[in-house]
Amino acid sequence: MPDEDGHDGGHGIEGGNKGEGLGGRGGGGLRPGEARARVYDALLAVRPPVDVLVLADAVLVASELVSNAVRHAGGVTGFRVSVGDGEVEISVSDGSDAMPVARTPRPLVREGGYGWGLVRRLARVEVVEEPGSGKTVRARLPLTSAHSTYEHPGFVPAQRKPPRSGER
Repeated sequence: MPDEDGHDGGHGIEGGNKGEGLGGRGGGGLRPGEARARVYDALLAVRPPVDVLVLADAVLVASELVSNAVRHAGGVTGFRVSVGDGEVEISVSDGSDAMPVARTPRPLVREGGYGWGLVRRLARVEVVEEPGSGKTVRARLPLTSAHSTYEHPGFVPAQRKPPRSGER
């Protein structure tokens, strides 16, 4: 049971179940900054402490999911972050029946196009349709810093080049 600050013994924070006023822009809905703070707080409570790369990835995923819900789906209707079984799960619900679509980034023409692909690269993602009331996007990230766990199979991590002679 969460306390008055929304903390659930370090195992999760829940906010904005469907119908609790987390609608679109006009309804004062959940914003990316608040989602980042909730994920950050939930992961800071984990013992032993979570690696900073895991924390950064989870905060980024939450921010992107909420940004996408606000920008493309009319706003957030539900948000939950929970920690357990070696992973963090971030769930974002919205009122749109439209499924997320990857856009090709075109930096010289428009902003955006990076978020959904980035989320799918960092997390294991599931989209749950809720006919007539929208959808929930669930993203799960491991609590270990093994970044290769959910990466695209074609991804090859960059290798650090050894310094040239005379460089440090």
